[in-house]
Amino acid sequence: MADKPRIGFTTSNDRFDMLHRLIGWSISLSGGNPVRIRTNGTTDPGNVDGLIIGGGTDILPVRYSSQPDPLYKYDPQRDEMEISLLETADKLGIPVLGICRGAQMLNVYRGGSLHMDVAKVFQKATYPRGDIARILYRKPIQIAHGSLLSRIFQMPSIQVNSMHRQAIDRTGSDLVVSAYEHNGSIQAVEDPKHPFIMGVQFHPEALIYRRSFRQLFARFIEAARGRGRL
Repeated sequence: MADKPRIGFTTSNDRFDMLHRLIGWSISLSGGNPVRIRTNGTTDPGNVDGLIIGGGTDILPVRYSSQPDPLYKYDPQRDEMEISLLETADKLGIPVLGICRGAQMLNVYRGGSLHMDVAKVFQKATYPRGDIARILYRKPIQIAHGSLLSRIFQMPSIQVNSMHRQAIDRTGSDLVVSAYEHNGSIQAVEDPKHPFIMGVQFHPEALIYRRSFRQLFARFIEAARGRGRL
């Protein structure tokens, strides 16, 4: 596996999470060597060629000048770890893919803000809450013409899953919106100044059985191949 790019992917400290397993499998399927990064792990986060910020708990709102909600679950240690990783990745031009919470973290790191509850902001933004229902639910998103995401998917619209209650509000520095829902909720952002810095609000690892989402991971792995280590 020495010739495969090492792809670090951040997760919570949970021992088992199906989405975390699917990220690792998606990386392997696309030609990468998955390296799980967590706050209580022993993996050296400084030895990867690409970085995936995975899904999980909500980001501590003080990072975007809002107040925490006592009913929400936060993980400040993970926030700190991911901010540090993104700082290094940004400096060295390392490819970054943010997934769900990861897209939000990329945006917050760049100085943007979040909607803490999309259902209170956008019409028809109430999504299924049960685990099985959230996995099976699909919604269409519109993809911005000329964006990296449009070049990967090769279509103006695509059906994605929806496992989030928060979403990007004000976009961060140098990030542009590359996909959105019909109600206006942002579904993807990217930095056009870099070969691959993207955040997607959906979970492509749970859609890896479809060619379009395999292509998303493949393009990310391609961008990571041959680049310097973090």
